[in-house]
Amino acid sequence: MGTPSAVEADAVLAAFGRWYAAHESGDVEGLAHVLAEDAAVHSLFRSAPVTGREAALAHFSRTTSTFSELEMALVPPPAVGRDAVLAEVVFTGAFTGELMWGGRLHHGTGRRFTVPGVLVVRVRAGRVTLVRTLFDRDDWLRQAGVISS
Repeated sequence: MGTPSAVEADAVLAAFGRWYAAHESGDVEGLAHVLAEDAAVHSLFRSAPVTGREAALAHFSRTTSTFSELEMALVPPPAVGRDAVLAEVVFTGAFTGELMWGGRLHHGTGRRFTVPGVLVVRVRAGRVTLVRTLFDRDDWLRQAGVISS
């Protein structure tokens, strides 16, 4: 990440703040404004990253329809680098939609989950270019009732 100047850190943190506010409020239009055209989203629920702004927005919409009340609370303060923010987070929500996992379609029953994780957000020219979420996927799936062990 490198040691940023105050101006670089402020710009990166501002872009992260716009992305985070839009993400947490479910503001798809706000996300569209802050995501770069070539944005990539790396999710532990997918075997390959989602690439491109439109695909990232579709991924966000699918995720929030699968896991209702999805929140990603920040455990402040985030670390800010030249072009990235690294933040500790806690994911909470309920599995109320549908999820294809392990070769079968699972239907949510409203089971809630709380899973700690880490968020990496890269920024270029005031736009988010990469979002990577890291967490114990099996713990999330266990709590949601998708897997039992």
